[in-house]
Amino acid sequence: MTDQQRMITFKESIQLGKYEPEYLNQYKEWQELDRHLQFQYISQAIINKRQQLRLQWARLANQPNFSKKPHLAEAQKKVEQALRDLDENEEKLMVEYAGS
Repeated sequence: MTDQQRMITFKESIQLGKYEPEYLNQYKEWQELDRHLQFQYISQAIINKRQQLRLQWARLANQPNFSKKPHLAEAQKKVEQALRDLDENEEKLMVEYAGS
């Protein structure tokens, strides 16, 4: 296996904002956690993902001559939609893991 094919670790996935239980289920560490701890990792990954998306939005907004580059505004709208989707997914996961 080359370095490019290397799988990222469970903790790297969390740091990179991968919060979907279906994705995290590929890791043995995830499978060994109780639901409470799984939700704690999901919550941390969502925080990380939200921070990444906000930073991406800000980078787009701070491009020189932003107002003259409509493609950047379109990209910014996509980031805004991703943030809304993240909020919706977070709510669904809260309900799914409630009481864990």
